Amino acid sequence: MLEEKIISIHLNSNNPESFKRFIESIIINTQNIKNIEILVSIDKNDSQMINAIEKINADNNNLIKYIETDLIKTFADAWKPLNILLDETSKTVKFISCMSDDIRFITKNWDTIIKKYENFYDDKIFRIRCSKFRKEKYNDIWQCGYKPDSYAFYSKEWLKIVGQWNPCIGPDTFQECIAYYLRSYGNIYNREIIDNELNFTGQEVSTNLTFELRIKRTRIYYKAFFILMSYKNQSLANSYAYEIIKAISDKKTLKIQTLSRFKTYYINLYRRLNFFYYRGSPNHFINSKMKNIFFILWCYLSFSDKYIISVMNFLNRKKYLDIIIKNKKKLQQIKKIINYNDPT
Repeated sequence: MLEEKIISIHLNSNNPESFKRFIESIIINTQNIKNIEILVSIDKNDSQMINAIEKINADNNNLIKYIETDLIKTFADAWKPLNILLDETSKTVKFISCMSDDIRFITKNWDTIIKKYENFYDDKIFRIRCSKFRKEKYNDIWQCGYKPDSYAFYSKEWLKIVGQWNPCIGPDTFQECIAYYLRSYGNIYNREIIDNELNFTGQEVSTNLTFELRIKRTRIYYKAFFILMSYKNQSLANSYAYEIIKAISDKKTLKIQTLSRFKTYYINLYRRLNFFYYRGSPNHFINSKMKNIFFILWCYLSFSDKYIISVMNFLNRKKYLDIIIKNKKKLQQIKKIINYNDPT
């Protein structure tokens, strides 16, 4: 008789080698692998990924289920298959997490740690925070967009109420917004469990990318940030938080908080002119209204990236960056990015 699936992990992948290492880290650190299911979205007709999955399944009793889609045209579309994976989750599953194939599990018997929280709340509506931002306290909704708890485990009941991972990039940031609004109704509605035992490596974002890909990813992240922070999606996150409250509370008189459309628009517009400061990077070199205006134009008008790359490579080779960028730590970070792709 097959054992029930208790924990479900969702992700996209088009990198067979990274995916295999991700799965290996799960297998060697899991107490009972039969209770785990991995749901992965791959590109249509990706034979290399299919072969990798079939080899893993041959030794691990069909640990992995996969779907093939052509939804992902660019990184901006990476969120789209995740809601399909949520619908494919086994009915017996109690905990669900959305991850990346860059992640490596390093905590032995991590699954038993997750399972011990099953009855933490009688109604089983909660999430378990275990990423590097597990102890982060959010005082501003924008913080949810740039340092979310990216690898939390959600109870199935939480996600049943919400009904989706996300309506935009990305599942972690959108769910963090829901948790933010949940707390805004009062600390008695805080359903977050901070776990200090689980640890992962590979939590860094946008590593091992060429300079050109980093530039494109930056443009995508910027646009996606304001889609997430839009009145439409923030209202949706607030409404989901209210639905969770209705499921856990007997206070029938509690009314949903109304977000101000004008205030949301105003804050987003005002902060665009000092974006990186409000996004948690106060020492970023794009630190004036004029620089931010040029950055906005570049993001939305899609100026040719090859010229930017050529200029940056030139400035780097001629040591002009050392003069322009005073912050030594930031200088080394930028040089590392440029040198990753500079053919000379």
